[in-house]
Amino acid sequence: LAAMDPTGASSRSQNPRGRRERLVLKPSQRETLQAAFEQNPYPGITTREELARETGIAEDRIQTWFGNRRAEEPSQGQGEPQPWSPENFPKAARRKRTRITRSQTSLLVEAFKKNRYPGNEAKEELAQRTGLPRSRIHVWFQNRRARKPMQSASAPPKSLADSPTPAA
Repeated sequence: LAAMDPTGASSRSQNPRGRRERLVLKPSQRETLQAAFEQNPYPGITTREELARETGIAEDRIQTWFGNRRAEEPSQGQGEPQPWSPENFPKAARRKRTRITRSQTSLLVEAFKKNRYPGNEAKEELAQRTGLPRSRIHVWFQNRRARKPMQSASAPPKSLADSPTPAA
């Protein structure tokens, strides 16, 4: 197995499936996260960043841990109120929209031209070069692929109207 640094990043270039390695929590980290979960299973970005500093685990991994932990909870009956539903929390608890500068965009576009599906190592390098979190780099590529579907390098995609009509 690849060695992990405390933030949950893999020191190995990439595992065979291109995913991050599984994060194994130390007992103290698990206790800290569990205590926070019992206080509020829907922590805002500020709380998650605080927990990240306290535990040494990346904020995006903490967000995933909370989501997984909520999924483990037995679901309540449909008629019962859910005191911890996201609607009960102010919008200020959400992450602010990331604004990407022109220089960051140009770096991302160049990388996209070279590889539409960068691996974790490439995303990590882009995160270092742009100053953006790796998770934002990942989402940028997902969005870009959705907006720019594969096209033939020689010609734009044909529409049905451009197709020749079969001879009768």
